[in-house]
Amino acid sequence: MIPAFQVSCDEILSEWKNLAFAKDDRSCVLDVFPFLESLTSKVVSRTLFATDYSKDKSLYLILKEMAYLANQTTRMADLPGAKYLPTETNRRAKQIMSEVRKRLTMLIKERAKEILAGQTVEDNFFHVLLNSELAEAHGIKNMTDLFGQVKLFYFAGYESTANLLVWTMILLGIHQDWQERARQEAFQVFGDRKPDYEGLSQLKVIPMILNEVLRLYPPVVELSRLVEEETKLGEYTIPADTLLMLPIVILHRDPEYWGEDANEFKPDRFADGVLKATNGRPAFFPFGWGPRICIGQNYSLLEAKLVLSNILRTFSFELSPTYTHAPYVVFTVQPQHGAPLILRKLK
Repeated sequence: MIPAFQVSCDEILSEWKNLAFAKDDRSCVLDVFPFLESLTSKVVSRTLFATDYSKDKSLYLILKEMAYLANQTTRMADLPGAKYLPTETNRRAKQIMSEVRKRLTMLIKERAKEILAGQTVEDNFFHVLLNSELAEAHGIKNMTDLFGQVKLFYFAGYESTANLLVWTMILLGIHQDWQERARQEAFQVFGDRKPDYEGLSQLKVIPMILNEVLRLYPPVVELSRLVEEETKLGEYTIPADTLLMLPIVILHRDPEYWGEDANEFKPDRFADGVLKATNGRPAFFPFGWGPRICIGQNYSLLEAKLVLSNILRTFSFELSPTYTHAPYVVFTVQPQHGAPLILRKLK
């Protein structure tokens, strides 16, 4: 995976260098958010599905719109039958879902045909998933479940990591001292060579920064869990079929768990790891918790560490005066007005 991470990162950095070198002072003002989305989308296409990003690009745009529409419809969730109303949003959501289902189903069937025909296939997540399904069922029996898993990996695989990276660059653009500490660590561990797994596992400061960013700006602000049977929780009795909402963003900023500086950016609170930072309490779960924790957690963090290590050794950056701080929940937490930064090529 790491070579694919690196190739995708090099492509984006090359674009940024060209923009910076176009000016005498080797700097440029750039909204980095769409570039980071493009980077993580390319990584997903290459590592999880072994597909051509140029062909997948329109799919990512559709998935992005689908997330926006899903957020709009949840605002009417309390109205019985709201999703069946003939609104423009509902009609567009149905069109998009139909298009996504059509394209992913076609991809699934094409790859399954290759596998059954004994053709050589790449070693990637998609083929592992299909091989497992074909081995168990001697053919694809549950297309609905398979479609759901593929859709989730396409969407979550790029969206969460892109958001983590953009908030990290925003916060490091504000907190120049932490940006410099992270840069020094990246140079100390890697010098001028490409990041490798061994080096990424040695990083200390950069993971602290990423955890603090995830605390302040988790990918999703809440999680929902359905209680299947009556459950006793402390002094409360929760009836079966109750939907519990876990307010991640509130717990992540609760002074009871994090102290009076809970709203401040202080990565050193994670200096001794997550367990020490939370005093062993489940107050930090940006990727969920328990058996349903996001299986892409390590994938996302590894990618973020590699990309950040490369960016820090290539550019310094700060917020542009045009930046407006406006965290905005679409499906994930995003900067509503983008992330315009001043990038300066290091000498």
